[in-house]
Amino acid sequence: MLQFQDAVAPCKGEFHIDVLKGGRLIDEIHDHNLVVDVGRIRLAELAAGTKANKHITQIGLGSGSETEDASDIALTDQILLPLSNVTVTGRDVRFDFFIDTDEANGLKVHEFGLFCSDGTMFSHRVRAGVIEKENDIQLKGYWILHF
Repeated sequence: MLQFQDAVAPCKGEFHIDVLKGGRLIDEIHDHNLVVDVGRIRLAELAAGTKANKHITQIGLGSGSETEDASDIALTDQILLPLSNVTVTGRDVRFDFFIDTDEANGLKVHEFGLFCSDGTMFSHRVRAGVIEKENDIQLKGYWILHF
């Protein structure tokens, strides 16, 4: 008997951010991310049509420094901001974001996340370093998910 196997690679992602101070590039970050369990559940719900209009719409910033885990559901001192653009190319989706000088000031940013419109965390990344978000700092970047 001939058996077929469909090997589907897990969803993974890339995280890119430019840190600007006074409009000048001071740091570039290129990293990966973790799609958390509730994000995988959301994918199943979207595929089944049970969670219409609950797609990814927000970037999250937080101050937590513990390593991300598949069971994570929120960021420490979480601030959610709208994404600036979303594009789909083949099996990849790119989420662009821009955090301006008047947003998230005073936060010591260690972690980032992608969030659905209802606040469900989809993916998570914790950095070793910290970005001290002040009124002369802008964060510009994108997050790509590969399916």
